[in-house]
Parts: sequence; structure tokens; C-alpha cells
Amino acid sequence: MWMMAKLGYSTITMDQLCEGLAAGQLPRRKFVISFDDGFADLYKYALPVLERHRFTAIVYLVSDRVGQTNGWDDGLGFPLQPLLDWDQVRYMAARGIEFGSHTATHARLINLDDSALRDEIVRSRDSIAEHMGAPPRHFCYPYGASDARVAQAVQNCGYASAVTTRKGRVKAGCEPFLMPRVKISKSTGNLRFCFNLALRY
Repeated sequence: MWMMAKLGYSTITMDQLCEGLAAGQLPRRKFVISFDDGFADLYKYALPVLERHRFTAIVYLVSDRVGQTNGWDDGLGFPLQPLLDWDQVRYMAARGIEFGSHTATHARLINLDDSALRDEIVRSRDSIAEHMGAPPRHFCYPYGASDARVAQAVQNCGYASAVTTRKGRVKAGCEPFLMPRVKISKSTGNLRFCFNLALRY
């Protein structure tokens, strides 16, 4: 984050990104920071760093699991970790952090029938709206699993965009419900980060 700030980059919101896509012109040296799942360490570690650099971000919440753990990973070899609770979510929102939907239970949406698919999308939207006072406008596909049917269902439920795990940068003409992202994980060191940045992924 220090390096991005020094290079003259600043963050924009997902709404601003969508506005740029609609206009066919994306701003230079702007980026969106996104976090999937809503782990509680965002509150302790990420928020102070973001505020230090005057950056914002969007966090995609698994609404039925808020305040619990990433139970969807149980048995898959991943450690169970605490997730943000609603008080932490509201505090972060008051500090300028956006929150979107990552479904109700972190289900693999392409495997669901139409009724279950809509329930995952709508139940998450309504739960976040109940706790935050307004429905989320942006969506993230669990596991990055999406197809035309799933993307249409998300759009039909009132969202303005959806992000995938497909590698790449958002460019003019990008489909707003199939946005790619630049993945940053624990194994992404500074050199790899610079490499991705310099070569436009």
C-alpha cells in the first residue's frame, strides 16, 4: 500500500468503477481493493493500513456466517478463522469501507438450481440491508464460479456489478458482471506484486 501511494495511485469505489465502465473511460492510476469472505483480521490489520494511506476498499460478506467462522472451508485443509461481526462491519463502513455480497453461505452457485441460486443471492442482499440500512450494490462469486445463468440471476436481483477470480485488469468494455481481478495472496511477495503491476498482469 505504501508503494501504491508513492507511485501516485489512489483508490476508487466500485460505484465509481462501474460509472467509468458505463462511460467507456476508466481513470488512470486508480484501483479498487477488494477482500473476499470478511475475515476479522481486516478490522485489526487492514483497516489501519488503509486509513494511513487514505485508501478505501470493498469487503464481500458471507451474510449467514458474519460473526462466526469460515465453516465452508471445514474439511478442506484450511484453518477455521473468525469473521467480522456486524458491529465491526458497521464501524468499518463508517470509516469509508464498502460492503458487498458473497452469498448467504458461500455456496458454489453454478451447482444450484434456479430457486436455490436466487435464495443465496437475495437472502444475502436482504440480510446485509437489514444490518446496514441499505442493500449491497456489488457481488462476488464464491470460488469465482459463475456462468451466464448465474451472472444474469445476480443482475436480476438488483446488483450493479459482480467480480470473479479470473486473472486480469478491468478495461473499457469489460462485462460488469464478470469482472476480473489481480489476485494478491499470502504468497505474493513485493517482487511479484511489482511484476504484476508493471506488466499489467
